[in-house]
Amino acid sequence: MKKYLLLPFLLLVLSSGLKAQTEIKLNPVALLFLGIGAGVEYGFNPEFGVELNTLIVEGGAAVWAAGKYYFNPRQGLDRFYVGAYLGGVTDSDGPGLGFLLGTKTVSRNNKLLFEVGIGAGRSFSGGFLPYGRISLGYRFGQ
Repeated sequence: MKKYLLLPFLLLVLSSGLKAQTEIKLNPVALLFLGIGAGVEYGFNPEFGVELNTLIVEGGAAVWAAGKYYFNPRQGLDRFYVGAYLGGVTDSDGPGLGFLLGTKTVSRNNKLLFEVGIGAGRSFSGGFLPYGRISLGYRFGQ
Protein backbone atom coordinates (compact mmCIF):
# COMPACT_ATOMS: atom_id res chain seq x y z
CA MET A 1 0.00 0.00 0.00
CA LYS A 2 2.79 2.43 0.86
CA LYS A 3 4.38 2.14 -2.57
CA TYR A 4 1.16 3.51 -4.06
CA LEU A 5 1.42 6.71 -2.00
CA LEU A 6 3.74 8.14 -4.65
CA LEU A 7 1.03 7.95 -7.35
CA PRO A 8 -0.64 11.34 -6.64
CA PHE A 9 2.78 13.00 -6.48
CA LEU A 10 3.80 11.38 -9.78
CA LEU A 11 0.58 12.57 -11.46
CA LEU A 12 1.21 16.10 -10.20
CA VAL A 13 4.77 16.18 -11.53
CA LEU A 14 3.78 14.80 -14.92
CA SER A 15 0.93 17.24 -15.44
CA SER A 16 2.75 20.36 -14.22
CA GLY A 17 4.85 20.41 -17.39
CA LEU A 18 1.84 20.39 -19.70
CA LYS A 19 0.80 23.64 -21.36
CA ALA A 20 -2.80 22.75 -22.20
CA GLN A 21 -5.65 22.54 -19.71
CA THR A 22 -4.84 19.65 -17.37
CA GLU A 23 -6.50 18.74 -14.09
CA ILE A 24 -5.22 16.70 -11.14
CA LYS A 25 -7.98 15.16 -9.00
CA LEU A 26 -8.07 13.37 -5.65
CA ASN A 27 -10.96 11.38 -4.19
CA PRO A 28 -11.56 12.43 -0.55
CA VAL A 29 -14.00 9.54 0.04
CA ALA A 30 -11.25 7.00 -0.70
CA LEU A 31 -9.15 8.54 2.06
CA LEU A 32 -11.89 7.66 4.57
CA PHE A 33 -11.43 3.99 3.66
CA LEU A 34 -7.62 4.17 3.80
CA GLY A 35 -7.25 4.22 0.05
CA ILE A 36 -6.03 6.55 -2.64
CA GLY A 37 -8.11 7.76 -5.55
CA ALA A 38 -6.28 9.95 -8.05
CA GLY A 39 -6.74 11.02 -11.63
CA VAL A 40 -5.61 13.30 -14.42
CA GLU A 41 -7.86 14.88 -17.07
CA TYR A 42 -6.48 16.43 -20.24
CA GLY A 43 -8.62 18.81 -22.29
CA PHE A 44 -8.31 18.63 -26.05
CA ASN A 45 -10.77 21.50 -26.43
CA PRO A 46 -13.32 23.20 -24.10
CA GLU A 47 -15.93 20.46 -24.74
CA PHE A 48 -13.86 17.24 -24.79
CA GLY A 49 -11.48 15.75 -22.24
CA VAL A 50 -9.78 12.40 -21.65
CA GLU A 51 -9.22 11.17 -18.13
CA LEU A 52 -7.04 8.47 -16.53
CA ASN A 53 -7.95 7.38 -12.98
CA THR A 54 -6.90 4.89 -10.36
CA LEU A 55 -8.40 3.82 -7.06
CA ILE A 56 -6.19 1.83 -4.71
CA VAL A 57 -7.50 0.30 -1.47
CA GLU A 58 -6.21 -2.47 0.74
CA GLY A 59 -6.71 -5.72 -1.15
CA GLY A 60 -7.60 -4.30 -4.55
CA ALA A 61 -7.37 -1.62 -7.18
CA ALA A 62 -9.26 -0.17 -10.12
CA VAL A 63 -7.95 1.65 -13.18
CA TRP A 64 -10.00 3.28 -15.92
CA ALA A 65 -9.74 5.72 -18.81
CA ALA A 66 -12.71 7.87 -19.79
CA GLY A 67 -13.64 10.19 -22.62
CA LYS A 68 -16.02 13.00 -21.60
CA TYR A 69 -18.11 15.43 -23.62
CA TYR A 70 -19.15 18.61 -21.76
CA PHE A 71 -22.40 20.32 -22.72
CA ASN A 72 -22.27 24.13 -22.79
CA PRO A 73 -19.09 24.66 -20.70
CA ARG A 74 -18.44 28.12 -19.22
CA GLN A 75 -14.75 27.77 -18.32
CA GLY A 76 -13.83 24.76 -20.44
CA LEU A 77 -14.30 21.19 -19.19
CA ASP A 78 -16.94 22.15 -16.66
CA ARG A 79 -20.65 21.69 -15.95
CA PHE A 80 -22.68 18.63 -17.13
CA TYR A 81 -20.94 15.86 -19.07
CA VAL A 82 -21.56 12.42 -20.54
CA GLY A 83 -18.95 9.91 -21.59
CA ALA A 84 -17.69 6.38 -21.88
CA TYR A 85 -15.04 4.53 -19.91
CA LEU A 86 -12.81 1.49 -20.26
CA GLY A 87 -11.40 -0.09 -17.13
CA GLY A 88 -11.60 -2.74 -14.52
CA VAL A 89 -11.26 -3.81 -10.90
CA THR A 90 -8.66 -6.36 -9.78
CA ASP A 91 -11.19 -8.50 -7.88
CA SER A 92 -13.86 -8.55 -10.60
CA ASP A 93 -14.45 -10.25 -13.92
CA GLY A 94 -11.77 -8.17 -15.65
CA PRO A 95 -11.87 -5.07 -17.83
CA GLY A 96 -14.98 -3.74 -19.50
CA LEU A 97 -16.83 -0.79 -21.03
CA GLY A 98 -19.43 1.54 -19.60
CA PHE A 99 -21.18 4.90 -19.77
CA LEU A 100 -20.98 7.73 -17.28
CA LEU A 101 -22.47 11.12 -16.53
CA GLY A 102 -21.66 13.82 -14.03
CA THR A 103 -21.05 17.44 -13.31
CA LYS A 104 -17.99 19.53 -12.55
CA THR A 105 -17.89 22.93 -10.86
CA VAL A 106 -14.85 25.17 -11.23
CA SER A 107 -13.95 28.10 -8.97
CA ARG A 108 -14.04 31.68 -10.27
CA ASN A 109 -10.26 31.78 -10.57
CA ASN A 110 -10.51 28.69 -12.84
CA LYS A 111 -8.15 26.63 -10.65
CA LEU A 112 -10.04 24.63 -7.99
CA LEU A 113 -12.72 22.11 -8.97
CA PHE A 114 -15.30 19.75 -7.53
CA GLU A 115 -16.68 16.81 -9.54
CA VAL A 116 -19.37 14.17 -9.00
CA GLY A 117 -20.02 11.35 -11.45
CA ILE A 118 -21.86 8.03 -11.74
CA GLY A 119 -22.07 5.31 -14.34
CA ALA A 120 -22.37 1.64 -15.07
CA GLY A 121 -21.03 -0.88 -17.53
CA ARG A 122 -20.28 -4.52 -18.23
CA SER A 123 -17.02 -6.38 -18.08
CA PHE A 124 -16.02 -8.32 -21.17
CA SER A 125 -16.93 -11.52 -19.34
CA GLY A 126 -20.44 -10.26 -18.52
CA GLY A 127 -20.11 -8.97 -14.94
CA PHE A 128 -21.34 -5.61 -13.63
CA LEU A 129 -18.76 -2.78 -13.68
CA PRO A 130 -19.77 0.23 -11.52
CA TYR A 131 -18.43 3.77 -11.81
CA GLY A 132 -18.68 6.43 -9.16
CA ARG A 133 -16.61 9.39 -8.09
CA ILE A 134 -16.38 12.46 -5.93
CA SER A 135 -13.26 14.47 -6.66
CA LEU A 136 -11.52 17.63 -5.57
CA GLY A 137 -8.89 18.96 -7.92
CA TYR A 138 -6.65 21.64 -9.30
CA ARG A 139 -6.44 22.90 -12.90
CA PHE A 140 -3.18 23.74 -14.67
CA GLY A 141 -2.87 25.71 -17.91
CA GLN A 142 -5.70 27.21 -19.89
